[in-house]
Amino acid sequence: AFQTTLLDGETRPTMIQRIYAFIIPMPSLFQAGFIASAFGYGFTALLIALRTLLVPAYEAATVNMNILHACLYTGGFMAIVSNVRYQVLQGVIEPKIIDKLFAKTPNLRASTIFLVRLGNGLLGSYLAISGMKIMGLQKLK
Repeated sequence: AFQTTLLDGETRPTMIQRIYAFIIPMPSLFQAGFIASAFGYGFTALLIALRTLLVPAYEAATVNMNILHACLYTGGFMAIVSNVRYQVLQGVIEPKIIDKLFAKTPNLRASTIFLVRLGNGLLGSYLAISGMKIMGLQKLK
């Protein structure tokens, strides 16, 4: 969405193309978030149920969650929040800031990009979990 040119390296994107750059990945990001959380939360719920069955004294530290709501939240989070974060990271921060600052030191440039992407991933995890807590999807007993 923020790239200065299209893949050919010459054509400048129109405003509609920039808007589409946000919209087009949304369905696949929603689908990926929904499916991944369905497997993750479903498998975790299964393991907790199995442990409760095998060890009757076991008490889970969290309240059972509505897996469908968690999947919808995660899919929406991926489609909107993660999409915007990565568009800004790869369209503004990397090419306009990091590439310019470290143009003459490729190893330092690569290391900086790695650290910024790592930080972006950690930020995304923090935002996702905070949002789930705020919406009541994730609670401790």
